[in-house]
Amino acid sequence: MGDSILIIDDNEEIRENTEEILKLAGYATYKACNGKEGLEIIHKHTPNLILCDIVMPVLDGYGVLRALENIPCMTGVPFIFMTANAEINDLKKGIDLGADGYLTKPFNGDELLGTVSSRLRKYNLIKKTFGKKPDSLNELISENNSSKEIGVLSERRNVKKIKKKELIFIEGDFSNFLYFITSGKVKIFKTNEFGKEYIISIHKTGDFFGYHALMEEGIHRESAMTIECTELALVPRQDFLHLLQSNNEIALKFIRTLSHSFVEAEERLLKLAYDSARKRVAEAIIFVSKKYLDDRETNLSFVLNRENISALSGISPESVSRNLTDLKEEGLIETANGNIRIIDFKRLEMLKN
Repeated sequence: MGDSILIIDDNEEIRENTEEILKLAGYATYKACNGKEGLEIIHKHTPNLILCDIVMPVLDGYGVLRALENIPCMTGVPFIFMTANAEINDLKKGIDLGADGYLTKPFNGDELLGTVSSRLRKYNLIKKTFGKKPDSLNELISENNSSKEIGVLSERRNVKKIKKKELIFIEGDFSNFLYFITSGKVKIFKTNEFGKEYIISIHKTGDFFGYHALMEEGIHRESAMTIECTELALVPRQDFLHLLQSNNEIALKFIRTLSHSFVEAEERLLKLAYDSARKRVAEAIIFVSKKYLDDRETNLSFVLNRENISALSGISPESVSRNLTDLKEEGLIETANGNIRIIDFKRLEMLKN
């Protein structure tokens, strides 16, 4: 059986007809009648592509797409909306959220298979090129030895082991490498004139970072430091730029990643401006938990000291301590020796200002 496809639609006839066409073409299929049921299937299986209706009960298509951001194994999986309402606003909202395409109902078998096969070809190429293990990059390179621009990546990429709390680069440094985390975690932060730190993002195993500077003028606008012992694969600047010029699919992937990071940063700035200190501490805990825990495994704990919460939430360490105590007394979290365990993820996420 070939690639697997998840069909999410509240219309039974559309689900059955779509499944029949895909099965005849050799695809494995899963079906769900709403977004909630679709996410349950995703947690049990890992489809290679998702076809999803927009307007559905319980959880709509936009909700499904947002939820996928918190499921690491679904990163990059093609997401195609199926809609009978192909208005400009719907199209724009879907693309802004990261959808890979649209099918307008009613669609025929040729349209369905053409869209599915083209998205899967692109996805499989990107997955093969930039998988979770750096060796997957070498696999593509070995198949393209005729390309000098791509071939040098396997010859010149260095792997570096870095201790906990060690700087990788600082604001103003010239950008020399694209960084790929083979193990560990890294925080990206800025520091103001008084030395106060603000954490912009946290990256974990399987993430790239440092591409903002590479794709702009070449100067880092922020600093990077390891949170724990970390191993990095370093791709030289020129080799990365050559790869972007040689492979349109890879260029598209990084452009979309860059765009998504700007949207995420904008949303966090709005929360800093309008959320209460209590809400901002809760948001910081949720943000970091998604970097440490897969699929919201809230039975596990993770390390998060008050200084890092302060740098994420933009409030003083003293205020962080008070709010952590409040959240603990409310039964939302537990704390012990710098470890935090979320007791009630849903209540913490829905915490009001």
